[in-house]
Amino acid sequence: MNSFEHIMGKDSIRHLIFMRNRWRYKPSHLMKPHGFNFLTLGPGIVVGNRNVPSPEDQQRAIELNAEWDRVRLGIVDAAKPKYPPGSVGEAYLRVIGLRTADRAKAGKQHNKDQATRDDWPRAWRWIEPYFGVSDPKEIEPEDFLAIDSKTQKPIGLVVEVEESVSISERHRVIKVWRALWKKMAAMNYCALDADPSLTFANRAPDARQDIWTEGEVVRLCKRAWRMGYKGLAACMATAWDSQLSPIDLRSLTTGQRADDVQGAIFSLARTKTGRAAAASLGRRATWALDAYIASLAFELLPNVPIFRTRGSGTTKKGGKPQPPAPYTKNKLAEDFRTIRIAEFGKAEDRKLSDMRRSGTVEATAGGADAQAVSTKMANTLAASTRLQKTYNPVNLATVREVDAIRREGRAKLRANKTR
Repeated sequence: MNSFEHIMGKDSIRHLIFMRNRWRYKPSHLMKPHGFNFLTLGPGIVVGNRNVPSPEDQQRAIELNAEWDRVRLGIVDAAKPKYPPGSVGEAYLRVIGLRTADRAKAGKQHNKDQATRDDWPRAWRWIEPYFGVSDPKEIEPEDFLAIDSKTQKPIGLVVEVEESVSISERHRVIKVWRALWKKMAAMNYCALDADPSLTFANRAPDARQDIWTEGEVVRLCKRAWRMGYKGLAACMATAWDSQLSPIDLRSLTTGQRADDVQGAIFSLARTKTGRAAAASLGRRATWALDAYIASLAFELLPNVPIFRTRGSGTTKKGGKPQPPAPYTKNKLAEDFRTIRIAEFGKAEDRKLSDMRRSGTVEATAGGADAQAVSTKMANTLAASTRLQKTYNPVNLATVREVDAIRREGRAKLRANKTR
């Protein structure tokens, strides 16, 4: 039996399918953890009114199946690279290596939190199954977005990401893909203007607009304190005054703290941007923070996170009770959701991170300019980030001025609401 008879007969080549006018190699879920990925091959050739894969594509599929057989039987060639030469996967590994080398040259290293927030590995988890072993020149727009001929429903990478996670995740994945394509073009893997994803728009999701009011945050803090979530209560009070993001709140330590006549001040480098920040608290938030620290049954060391889960901690067998664990990303979100539902009901879906935006709304209503708010938040709200880094380092007077302007803006917002 020749190769054409083989593919046209009952004994078709494993994992070789015809989809959207192209032959594809579609590995099973058991194969993917071992580096076998979805592969787009050629359009095939017509034989006897039927489309069959070319001899080259058949050979490629047979080789991949033989490789899988060696893997599942425990016969693995460790020296073989994970991705073939000229593939998207090979280019991606080179790009990641260059990014790591660039950080090392600048004396910077990703900590755990920064690594988990890196969009490139996050997006690669979606890109790799589709394109990891593919030649970028063979990737088509329909691999991202197409209509299934049988169901007439949209299919492809774009649809899979949106349906599995969200529009925001899809926007992030395509944004990383387009950045990767530019770097692949610079390394001669493909042509710069041939990116197949440019045939459709990568629309960003609507920006969140939700905000909290001061009265609502006070209610949340009181509810958390009464329910025994004292660490969360102090964390929310700190979030409201400091305008720090949850990831930065979780890393605050007493060693970063100083005080002035108005309250506590934390000096830190923001996790996401690395920019220096002065996180200032007013008297009420400082009182909540001090009351929480005083309630702990152990002493906080200067270099350990302040905000912790409730309870006395687990007890090791035959040992002393262990202190409550520092808040993790998921645990902080979970506890905040518990308090939010207890105070405002299940229909409420605002997040802890929305307090950061709320402070900006207050400051803007009070008349603060973008540069002052950018200094307070240690971000790039103002137009020229480079000039701000050069001529506008963290200025405590500006930070406290924004705090005062926020109070003025809060009063204006409250007055408008009662009319």
